[in-house]
Amino acid sequence: MSPAQEATLRAVARGEVTIADGKPRLRRDDLRVTISTVRALEGRGLLAREDTPLWFHDERVHLTEAGRRDLAASFARPRPTGLTTSSPAPPPPKAAASRAR
Repeated sequence: MSPAQEATLRAVARGEVTIADGKPRLRRDDLRVTISTVRALEGRGLLAREDTPLWFHDERVHLTEAGRRDLAASFARPRPTGLTTSSPAPPPPKAAASRAR
């Protein structure tokens, strides 16, 4: 599962994702979810949508049984660490010595 898909599963589990006018809507600004990610997770049977009352004009997104199992299993997987370099950074250049007259 891609990092975007895992983040989407977690956001759906927290109740932060709805679909309005065919586009995902989130309650947080620091996360982006695309409709293609939602559809991919739906295709894998991890998410489902259900209509909300007409006055909302959107769909509620929730985890399926398989989605809950997959999300629970993801807690046991190691998280990828940040970017690392293969060798330490070179030291900064030394200042040139000045000559006294």
